Amino acid sequence: MRLAGKIVIFAVLFSIMFFFLHAADVTRTVIRDDMEDLGGLPWLYSAVCLIFSILAGFVIQHEWDQWNDFMEAIKGEVSSLRSLWLWSQHVPDLGMQLRKAMSQYLTVTIQHEWRANASGEGEAAGQALAVVQQEASALLQHTKLRMTTVGIIGDLLRHREARLHSGQRRMPTILKATVGFADGLVIVLSLFIGVKHLWLDYLFTLSIALLAYVVYLVIDDLDHPLRPGIWHMTSKPYEHLLAQLQHSR
Repeated sequence: MRLAGKIVIFAVLFSIMFFFLHAADVTRTVIRDDMEDLGGLPWLYSAVCLIFSILAGFVIQHEWDQWNDFMEAIKGEVSSLRSLWLWSQHVPDLGMQLRKAMSQYLTVTIQHEWRANASGEGEAAGQALAVVQQEASALLQHTKLRMTTVGIIGDLLRHREARLHSGQRRMPTILKATVGFADGLVIVLSLFIGVKHLWLDYLFTLSIALLAYVVYLVIDDLDHPLRPGIWHMTSKPYEHLLAQLQHSR
């Protein structure tokens, strides 16, 4: 479900809860006092929001760095494959065989390693990569291309390993539970911060709750880069290179 749909559903449910608590005067029964005269409660709520914002800020920064590492690994792997293909054009009769091996590797990678439940390196992808290395070994026989080929293959393996590692890294369960608990506190406690004007109370309370909810969605999506969500990493770079190889001569 896209971001707009999730926000609308959350806003509707939150609005129902807000007006139920205020219109039915349930809060007076629960807290045994007037919500509009709770003294220092808003200051305590501000402390909760501050703690949540600091925690969420550190988590988002860490997850964003990990997202960037994942993206750089993808770009590096695709760039290494493209470079290897271009250099193979200097060796007669090698381009076609290497192109087939690379196409097979890209196909298997897209099909088996680009899923939300992928558990790391796939056996089929590993075998296809071995074929690519075997076909590329012909470049090592040429003195002028030997150092370049070794460097490209090294970069390919390094970026592939970084991609597999970054794609499987997850936030510790206890940390994610802590962020979720803090987010829930911000949303639920916002219902008990009374403002004399009902509609102003609703507007500000809904804004705070929506902001906290969207922050959690951002963290959850960044923690699962391959899982379809508000945004996620796609296999388009591999698909584009595969299309180029299939249409090349």
